[in-house]
Amino acid sequence: MPCFVMAGQVIWQCLMCTSHVPCSPPSDIPYESCLFTDVDECALGLDDCHPDAICQNTPKLYKCMCKVGYTGEGKKCEDIDECDNDFNGGCVHECFNIPGNYRCTCYDGFMLAHDGHNCLDTDECMFNNGGCQHVCVNTVGSYECRCKEGFFLSDNQHTCIHRSEGMSCMNKDHGCAHICRETPKGGVACECRPGFELSKNQRSCILTCNHGNGGCQHTCDDADNGPICGCHPKYIMHVDGKTCLETCAVNNGGCDRTCKDTSTGVHCSCPVGFTLQFDGKTCKDIDECQSSNGGCDHFCKNTVGSFDCSCRKGFKLLTDEKSCQDIDECSFERTCDHTCINHPGTFECTCNKGYALYGFTHCGGEL
Repeated sequence: MPCFVMAGQVIWQCLMCTSHVPCSPPSDIPYESCLFTDVDECALGLDDCHPDAICQNTPKLYKCMCKVGYTGEGKKCEDIDECDNDFNGGCVHECFNIPGNYRCTCYDGFMLAHDGHNCLDTDECMFNNGGCQHVCVNTVGSYECRCKEGFFLSDNQHTCIHRSEGMSCMNKDHGCAHICRETPKGGVACECRPGFELSKNQRSCILTCNHGNGGCQHTCDDADNGPICGCHPKYIMHVDGKTCLETCAVNNGGCDRTCKDTSTGVHCSCPVGFTLQFDGKTCKDIDECQSSNGGCDHFCKNTVGSFDCSCRKGFKLLTDEKSCQDIDECSFERTCDHTCINHPGTFECTCNKGYALYGFTHCGGEL
């Protein structure tokens, strides 16, 4: 008989009636005559789950569960701000919360690593020489243009001007680290390009965190003598004081198997039976049977991380698990009715005079 859908009600399908009965069967219909018919409210869109929740059908009704990245009891779900914690969502530079998830971004001069969290230096000199007329020198988070002998860098910090005697700023001895300006009263005034501050001597320029993240790969804090670099949790500072090295605490250092922290970063290694690949991270099974049959006398079968030796029929594997020894079948009782002759891997039965061999082992009187 047909079943009718009623939201929020238990529907009974009765064998003795011609229509559906909500909640409970009438008193004149025996309970055992009615069958419970489940209604999939989720499939029919009759649930009241939040749009950011998943509806799961149950035998009696349904239940709502908030999706990953949301919190709540299902009828009401709120986005979790993964960036709002002490670890900045695991991002080493900037963390941006998005509905149900988050994403990491890097400062200018850096690019996001494959892990989606770390930031790696971008070598600007690889493209069009960084726009430098003469020499481009890459630095962490930025780059610098330099000029050949006899030239000095112009105000735009990319083109080079030939030195000459005369006006102060055109003289090679003006002393400004970056930009030289002539003053109305004569003499020069030094300026620094964006991201730098003029030092106390009014000539040198001190790098700040506003330029290329201060040359720091991860965190940067300005100090009187220049930026002080730091590393995101679970990373360690390289001896250069600027770049940060992975540790085994972050995704096992990217190692397939064993990870060890060293002064130069993580060192991956593999257990016996595996070999480390060229990427220095992944381990590949060694097929021991490819070399000298694995040392097996007869058969060699490769397994993950190891191998097994086996012997041909009539031989047994010795305790070294490689050597095969002939089985002396004649040492067993009643192998042959009369005489047993052992051969490598097999045996032969013979009968006394006046008897004939039946099958392989039995002797019978000759007719």
